[in-house]
Amino acid sequence: MRRTTPLAAVAATCLLASVAAWAPATVPGASLAEAVVPAPAAARVEVLGKPLNTVSRALFGANLLWPYASAGSFDLRTDRFYPGFVAELERLGVSSLRYPGGTTADSFHWERAIGPRASRGANEPYGMQGANLGRVCCVVNGPTASTVGPDEFGRLLQQTGASGDVVVNFATGTVGEAAGFVAYMTAPLPRHPSRNPADPGYWAALRARNGHPAPYDVPYWEVGNEQLFPGQYGWRSGQLVSLAPNSPRCPAGEVATCLYAFGGTTRFSHQRVGWLASTMPSASVSSGRPAQRFYVYYPPVVPRSQTVMVDGRVWAPVRSFASYGPHARVYTFTPADGRLTFGDGHHGAVPPRGAVVTASYESGPHGGFVDFYRAMKHMAPRAHICETEETNTAFLRLMGRKYRYDCVELHEYAAPKVVNVPLSTYAQELMSYPAKEAAQLARLQAAIRRYSGRDVPVYVTEYGQLVWPVPTKAPEFLLSLGEALLNAAQVRQWALAGVPVAEKYLATSSPFVVGDPRRLSVDSVVRVIRREREGLADWDPALSIDSAMVAGPGPRFVAEANGLALGLMSSLGGERLVRSVVVGGPSLAGGAQPALVSLAALGRAAGHLVVINSSPSRAVRATVAGGPLRRGPTLQVSVLNGPGTGAYNTLAHPRTVRVVTRSVRVGDGRFAWTFPAHSVTLFRF
Repeated sequence: MRRTTPLAAVAATCLLASVAAWAPATVPGASLAEAVVPAPAAARVEVLGKPLNTVSRALFGANLLWPYASAGSFDLRTDRFYPGFVAELERLGVSSLRYPGGTTADSFHWERAIGPRASRGANEPYGMQGANLGRVCCVVNGPTASTVGPDEFGRLLQQTGASGDVVVNFATGTVGEAAGFVAYMTAPLPRHPSRNPADPGYWAALRARNGHPAPYDVPYWEVGNEQLFPGQYGWRSGQLVSLAPNSPRCPAGEVATCLYAFGGTTRFSHQRVGWLASTMPSASVSSGRPAQRFYVYYPPVVPRSQTVMVDGRVWAPVRSFASYGPHARVYTFTPADGRLTFGDGHHGAVPPRGAVVTASYESGPHGGFVDFYRAMKHMAPRAHICETEETNTAFLRLMGRKYRYDCVELHEYAAPKVVNVPLSTYAQELMSYPAKEAAQLARLQAAIRRYSGRDVPVYVTEYGQLVWPVPTKAPEFLLSLGEALLNAAQVRQWALAGVPVAEKYLATSSPFVVGDPRRLSVDSVVRVIRREREGLADWDPALSIDSAMVAGPGPRFVAEANGLALGLMSSLGGERLVRSVVVGGPSLAGGAQPALVSLAALGRAAGHLVVINSSPSRAVRATVAGGPLRRGPTLQVSVLNGPGTGAYNTLAHPRTVRVVTRSVRVGDGRFAWTFPAHSVTLFRF
């Protein structure tokens, strides 16, 4: 089941309204009462011999956001990720990392984030998307220091052994910018340097000058993020002027999709201007100072298409201020980057203090996915380039069998509609989502085959639970064992469907940075955010309460339940799935959703069986038949559990939810096992 807004990619900012009510208990979490339908007979977990697909090693990834020192995981004093954070990622088996984020990627210009930190430019975390979402939540935009840039991300990949997945900026970026990013990260250093930016070696040499001669392991690339949603359209949100010359006939109602696929030009009327890396409304207001500089939101601009107004009055473009007096209402304009400059009061007038500056202009021509794909493949022929229109079959029809794409991005979030209900009701609906998402995935895979004639893989590059809204009775639920059960059940579905890459949202957050939320008002937190952003600070409390594998902020970190669950399941990476079934197990209330599900895989030397018991209140005793997994009378068993579905870890109580591992003698054949309520169990045969 799909959500209807792109809030997931930035919804970390949308929990601020619940901050004042959030307070971890001394021992966090409480059991959730639930009615369980009795099992009709004794339960059995059976592993059968039928081989299935191989479990991809990249299935156990996570999203790493670039802003605010990667949500508190990057140490500004040492210019390195905190050792504790790196150690947790390694311990949990995180196999792929997605950067620079979801929505944050579509306002991120990577060249501002390389080289010495003191010489880097600022970026805006959410751009116009943040301004739009601010109407329903609490996003505050503004320039933010580009602390965790491509090289910091690349070093983290090298430290952890994870593969990289990079989202290039489609909404506000260019084809050349994306191609350069691919080459900077992946091109080998040539023997002879090149001065041509169209040559991958040019960017490899730049990377070497920045201290990193070896390329990074970044095989996966996405062209934009969630381009299916209007809130992510960027330059496509304007009025259509023209489609690209290579665009086929565009079906009625599919203009945005045609623009994503093939590019084109759009027009904006009376749009506020901004500063570099800031689309805040205040950035369009004149300070009354000389030689002010503004930028239109979506360059490049068609030359001579712009009309600039100051408080509704048209000013005139000029090439130079030299021949104009102090009262001349003139400006200079650079179409390539949309830069708008006013006079200094001696040559050219200064817009009055408090005046609002707006611009009407044609944005373009912009390249579409086809152009991005071609340019990025030129830089790295073996790179996997994903389209990000997700479930939009119109894009698949337009591309047909003529135009290539290597993968399709899909985001799957559970979002129970009713949150002011007993937690047992909420948890029951939450656990119904993995099966729905598996059906959605199967429909997408079938549509891809139908329109492309190929089996193009689907990458699930964001998944979990929508971080807003959350249960009114448990705003910390995103950190809980209940979230971990959902994530484990989702990854089980991705494995069964043969998904090559999956990345949990998020790798890290810092729910404990804001102190005691009972003493914080929403207004006080917003004031902190504004103050820090105005100073280009590297941390934002608005990103603090979120679902993540590892929680901080640094230097101390704690593994949260969902990270521990995925850490257990990562043991199956690289192994061959074998069919497993649960027979006679109980169902959750309503009878449609089984409480017990399993996943089994066989490696060269051993095998693994995962059993998830999502019942919040009932332990299930079952007979386990390992089938082809049986190897001797002793098993190593690891159980993830806690005092209740709502339990979560804090820095003060890092083992409230934990994994307990022990060796168990069970004999050579079938054996009986009790699966605790709200648990994930891993058998190592």
